[in-house]
Amino acid sequence: MKNQFVPKLISYAVKTALITSIVSTTQVLAFEEEQAKDKVSGIEHIEVTSRHRGESLNKIPLSVISFGMEEMEKAGMTNVNDIASASIGFSMEKTFGRQADIPVIRGVSWIPGFGSQKASYFIDGVYFAGSIQSLPLDLIERVEIVKGPQSALYGRRTFSGAINLVTRKPTDDLSGYVTGTLGQNGNQKIGAGVSTKLNDVFAVRASLSNDSYDGEWENGLANGPGVGGEKSNSQMLGLYFTPSNNTSIDLNFVRNETNDEHSVFHFQGADENNCYLDTRAYYCGEANLDNPISIGGVLDNDDYGLRSTRQHLSLKINHIFDFGEFTWISGRNTYESEGGVDQTYAGFDQVFSFGYFGGGPYFESAEGWHTLDKEEKDEYSHEVRFASSAFDDHLLWSVGAYIWHSEDDPLVAEAFSSEEDNKALMAMISYDVTDDFNVSLELRKSTDEINSQAYDNLINTAGFENASNEFDSTTTRFIAEYSINEDIMVYFTRAEGNSPGDFNTNSQIPSDLINIQEEEVLMYEAGVKATLLDGDLYLSAAVYNMDWDKQQLTDSFLPEAGGIPVSYTSNAGKTDISGIEVQTTYVFNDYFDMNLGVSRTDAEFVELFDGNHCRIISGLSSSECNQPDNLKKFGDLSGNTPPQVPKNEVTLAVNYSAPLNERFDLFGRLDVNYDSTRYAHVHNLIETGSRTMVNFNIGIENDTWKLSAWVKNLTDDDTPTYVFRYIDAQSFALAGRAFPIAPSRGREVGITASYRF
Repeated sequence: MKNQFVPKLISYAVKTALITSIVSTTQVLAFEEEQAKDKVSGIEHIEVTSRHRGESLNKIPLSVISFGMEEMEKAGMTNVNDIASASIGFSMEKTFGRQADIPVIRGVSWIPGFGSQKASYFIDGVYFAGSIQSLPLDLIERVEIVKGPQSALYGRRTFSGAINLVTRKPTDDLSGYVTGTLGQNGNQKIGAGVSTKLNDVFAVRASLSNDSYDGEWENGLANGPGVGGEKSNSQMLGLYFTPSNNTSIDLNFVRNETNDEHSVFHFQGADENNCYLDTRAYYCGEANLDNPISIGGVLDNDDYGLRSTRQHLSLKINHIFDFGEFTWISGRNTYESEGGVDQTYAGFDQVFSFGYFGGGPYFESAEGWHTLDKEEKDEYSHEVRFASSAFDDHLLWSVGAYIWHSEDDPLVAEAFSSEEDNKALMAMISYDVTDDFNVSLELRKSTDEINSQAYDNLINTAGFENASNEFDSTTTRFIAEYSINEDIMVYFTRAEGNSPGDFNTNSQIPSDLINIQEEEVLMYEAGVKATLLDGDLYLSAAVYNMDWDKQQLTDSFLPEAGGIPVSYTSNAGKTDISGIEVQTTYVFNDYFDMNLGVSRTDAEFVELFDGNHCRIISGLSSSECNQPDNLKKFGDLSGNTPPQVPKNEVTLAVNYSAPLNERFDLFGRLDVNYDSTRYAHVHNLIETGSRTMVNFNIGIENDTWKLSAWVKNLTDDDTPTYVFRYIDAQSFALAGRAFPIAPSRGREVGITASYRF
C-alpha cells in the first residue's frame, strides 16, 4: 500500500549538496571581488495589492506578510500550511485532512462545523470558498496575508483577515518551467507551465501540477482503509487581452482535484481521562500520541477518504478613463465532493445503545457512525468599482457595489440545502492632509439573506413567525499614516469586522436556539515601518487590541426524549485580544540575510458560560447546569484562551546565496518556526504542546537549472496539528469524553529539480 521512496538516493543527493557547499567556499572567495561590483545592497520590497491598488510593502499602513515566488521556492514551501508556519500572527493547521481549514489570524479561531470561517482565501482578489490546502504554490506569483478585520474592503468572511493568492502573469517572450520533487513516504510531484505574448493584444499562461503522498502512518485496524495518503492535480489557464493602452481583460481558470485517504487520527478514549474524576471525567495536559490509529471497518475501504473537484473562474476588466479608473471583477466557484468518514475515529463497529435503558442490548451497530456524504456547492460574485483622484492626486476616492450568491446542497438525508445572498455598497476616500500626513476612510454596507429549511422550520413555529432571515451590517475602517521621513512611517487603524449570521439546522434543538446572530469585532492598531542602515534593515512592528462580541461557539443540547446530545452553534462568547508583532529583515552582506518574526497574542474570553464546563466541574446534570445560578457558578470560562490559538510565535529564516562558479550560484535556507501550545477546546484542559519546526534547503541554480536537497521537520517534532473534543461512542450513554488527535508529518528528506526557459 505504501510505496516508500528509496532513501539512499535522497541521502546521496543531500551528501553531494553538502560536499559541494564546502568545496565552493574557496571558489566563492575568488568570485567575491568581481561579483560584488554587480551586487546592490539593501532590501527589495515586494509590491502588494492588499488595498486593491499597488503599494510597496514598507509603505502600506496595514499589517501584511507577503511571500514572493522566489522566496517560496528557496524555502521549499509547497502549500498554505507551509506559509502559515513561516508567518507570525497567522496559524493554519490540518484538521480533518485537506478540508475544514482553520486559518487563525491574531487569535480569532472557531470550531469547524460550528460558526463561520473567520479568515478567507482570495485568488487575484476573488473570493475562493472552502479549503485551499491542495492548491500548489508553484502556480502562484505571490501570497499576501492581510491581518486584522478587512470587512470594509473585502467583505464577508474576512472577520480577522484575508489570504490573497496572486497568480503568475504572462511574460512578453516565450518562457516556461518544469519542476519535479521526490521525497520519502511516496512524496512525488511534477509541475510545468508555459507563458507567452502572442501579439500586441493577446497573451496566455498555462500550468499544471500533479502530486501524491503515501503517508507515513499504518492503520492498526486489520484490513482497514489506507490513512493519510494524498493525491491531487491542478490546472490553471490565464488569458490576457489588452485591446488598448487603457484597457485590460484578464480571464483565469483554476481546477483542483483531490483523492485523499481517510484523515489520520489517534483516538484518546474516555479510559485515559485523568482529571475531574469525581465529577465528569475529562483529560488535562498534553494529548497522548501513543494510542494506535484505528480507522474504518464498516464502509467499503474505497469509500473512506475525500474525493473532490473544485473549479474557480474569474474575469477582471479594467479601463482607465481621463477622469478615473473602472474595474469589473466576476468570479464563479463550483465544488463537488464525496467523503467517507469513520465518525467513531476508532474503528468501532458497535456503539452504546440507548435501548439499553429499555432492557435492550448494551451495544448496537455503529453503521450510522460511518458516513458517506456528498456535497455540491455553486457560487458566483460580481463587483464593480470606480476610482478617481482630485487636487493633483492629493485626494483619492472610489465607490463600488458587490453581489454574491451561493447554493449549498449536501445531498445526504436529514441535511438541509441552503442558499445565501450578499449584497453590498462600498466607498473609500483618502486625503493627503500634508505631504507627510494622510487619512483614509473605508465604508461597506452589507445585507446577507439566508434561505434554508432551518429558517423555514423556525418561522413555522409559534412565536417565531416574524423572525428575519436577513442580516444587515455596516463596517468601517479609518487609517491615519504619517511619514516621519522617507524611511520611517507610523500609522493608526480603527477597523470593524463582521461575520455572517446563520441558522442551526438540526431539527431536534428548540426553536429559540436555531438563530445565530452575526459576530462583531472592533480593532485598534498602531504600527511603525522603518527602513534603516542604508536600506539593509527593515522593521515592521504593530500593537493591537480587538474586542470580539457575539462570538459563535459550539454547545450541546440533550433532547427531552433522550438519545445522542445534539451540538449546535450559539452566540455565547465575548473575547478580548491584545497582541504585539515584530518582523525584521536584515541584510548582513551580499550573500547573507535574515528574517525574524516574533508575536505575542493574549486572547481570553471576557464573557462565556458553558453548560459542558459546568457538568465537568460540578458533576451536575444537564438540566441542573441550565439553571442560571449553577451555570454562572460552575460554567464561567472568563479568562480562558480560545481554542487553536498559540500565544507565542517565533519565525527565523536565514538565507545564503553566492556564486559557486562561472555557471552556478549556491543557495541555502534554514527555517526555524516555533508555536506555543494550543488548547483543544474552550475548557483549556487538553492541549497540543508547543512545537518547533526546523526545515533546511540547499542547492545550486542558474537562470536555467535549479537543484536542491531539503529536509523538512529536521528534529522530527511530533506535536499534533489538531486535537478536538469528542464522544467516546462506547462509553455509557455516550457520556465519556474522547479526543481524536491529528499527528504531524515526521522528518522527511527529498530533492527538487527544475528547468526554466
